[in-house]
Amino acid sequence: MLHDSVTKIALAVTGIILIAIALCWLLLQPGGDIGNYKNYYINDAAAPHPGAVKITFLGAASLLIDDGETQLMVDGFISRKPLWQVATSQLSTDKAATDALLSKLQVNRLQAVFASHSHYDHALDIAYIAQRTGAKLYGSSSTLNIGKGAGLPSGQMQLYTPDKALQIGQFSITVMPSRHTPPIAYINDDIGEEITAPLSQPARVSAYKEGGSYDFLIRHGTISFFIKPDTNFITGKLDKIQADVLFLGTAMFGKQKPEFQQAFYDETVGKVRPKRVIPIHWDNFFQPLSDHLEAMPQVVDNLEQGFDFLISRTKNDNIEFSILQGYQSLIISPTGQPPA
Repeated sequence: MLHDSVTKIALAVTGIILIAIALCWLLLQPGGDIGNYKNYYINDAAAPHPGAVKITFLGAASLLIDDGETQLMVDGFISRKPLWQVATSQLSTDKAATDALLSKLQVNRLQAVFASHSHYDHALDIAYIAQRTGAKLYGSSSTLNIGKGAGLPSGQMQLYTPDKALQIGQFSITVMPSRHTPPIAYINDDIGEEITAPLSQPARVSAYKEGGSYDFLIRHGTISFFIKPDTNFITGKLDKIQADVLFLGTAMFGKQKPEFQQAFYDETVGKVRPKRVIPIHWDNFFQPLSDHLEAMPQVVDNLEQGFDFLISRTKNDNIEFSILQGYQSLIISPTGQPPA
C-alpha cells in the first residue's frame, strides 16, 4: 500500500517536471519566424568606396562602423552565452570568439567603442575589445567601471558628455540620453541602477546594471544615421534630429501595448524621418552570432507583431524597411542614399 502511494507520488512529480520542461521549451521558442521577412534582407558585402560608410550588424545592438580609414563600434557583445550558463554561472568574455570576430571583420583600425548602456548584452566584451584593439572606451560611469575592472588605463576611457558632438576621424558622434526598454515582469528590473565600483570578470549577469541608456547621432560628411539601441523614447528629444538611416532597437516591441507602439514610432521614426529603418536587438542573443540569427524567445517578444507594425507604418510613410542578418552590412553613400 505504501509502495503504491510512493509510486503514485513519484509519477505525479515526474509528470509535473515534464510539463514544466515542456512549458519552458515552448516559451523559449522563437517569438516569430524571421525567415518570413527574407524579402527585406539586405547585404552590401563590398568594401566602402571613398566617402561612404559601411555598417555591419553584430547581433543584439552591436554595430561595426567603417569608412575605410576609421572604425567605430557601438556596444560590444560577442560572447553570447546560452541561457542556462547566464542563469547559473559567472560570466567572462569569450576571448577566442571575440578574437575570431575581430579577425574575420578585419577590425584593425578601431578608434572608439561606445556603450549604449551597461547591461551584459551590450557591455560584456567592451573592455576586452578596447584592450585588444587599443580603441578608447566611451560610456557612462557604470560603463567606465567595467573598463576599470578590466584594468583599462584612465587615458583609454572617456566619460560621456551628452548632446555635445565628438570628432573621431571623419565621424562626428553625438551621444544623447535616452530611456531603456520598458521592463517586462522581472526582466530589466534594475533600470536606473549603476555600477558603482570597478567590475571585474567573472561576474554574475546581475552585476551588469543598466547605468543610464543612450542613443547616437553619427554624421560623416553629408551622411547621417541615428542609432537607437533601446525600445523607448524621451518625448520631444528627437524633435530637431534628422538622419538618412535609423537603426531602431525593437527588443520586446511586439509585447508592448498598442498605445506604446504608436508613441514609440511617432517619437522615433516620425521625428527622425529617415529614408530607411533597420531594426536591431531583435535576435536571440543566447545563441551564437551567425548569419542565421533567430528571433528572441516568445516569452519576451513577438517579432512578427512588432515587425508587421513597423512594416505597415514605414510603408505608409514611404520609408524603406530593411533587415540585416548577423555579419551583414549596409553601405551608405555620400549622397545619403543607401544602395538599393
